[in-house]
Amino acid sequence: MRPKFYALFFISLFVSICQINALPATAVVAPVSKVVIDPNPLATISAKDFLKLTPKKLEALTGKKMNLLQKLQLKIVQHKVKKMVRRGEVVTMADVQKKFAEMSSMNLLAFLLGLILGPVGVVIALILKETGDVGPEFLKWSLYGCLLWLAIVLVLILI
Repeated sequence: MRPKFYALFFISLFVSICQINALPATAVVAPVSKVVIDPNPLATISAKDFLKLTPKKLEALTGKKMNLLQKLQLKIVQHKVKKMVRRGEVVTMADVQKKFAEMSSMNLLAFLLGLILGPVGVVIALILKETGDVGPEFLKWSLYGCLLWLAIVLVLILI
C-alpha cells in the first residue's frame, strides 16, 4: 500500500508543478496602474487657499478620512497660519506641514507620567530633558498631564 501511495503523491506533485509552469506569463503579471497620486497634496496650494480649506475638502484632496482630533488640529493650524499672514510673514506649505506634524505627535508616555505622578512626573521629565534623553515635546506633554492631574485633584477636594 505504501509504495502506491508514494507513487501517486509524487505523480500528482509532478503534474501540479508542470501545470504551474505551463501558465502563460500574462496570467501572472498584474496590470500596471497609470494613476499617479501626489503624496503631498498640500504642496500645490497657497496659504490663502489653505485658509479656505475645510475638513471635507482636505479629505477629498488627500483621499483619507479625518477623525475629530485631526479636524480640530486643522482648524488650529489654520488659525496660526492666519496670524502669520496678518503679521506679514512669508508662509510656505513646508512650514504649515511642520506645524501640523508637531501638533499630531502626542507623547503618550510623557502625558501619563504627568497624569499619574503629577508634579513629580514633571520634575522627572525636566531632568530627562536636561540630560538630553528626550526633547522639549516630552516636557510639554508631561505638563499637560500634570494640569489634568491638578484639575482632578481640585475636583476631588471640592467634592
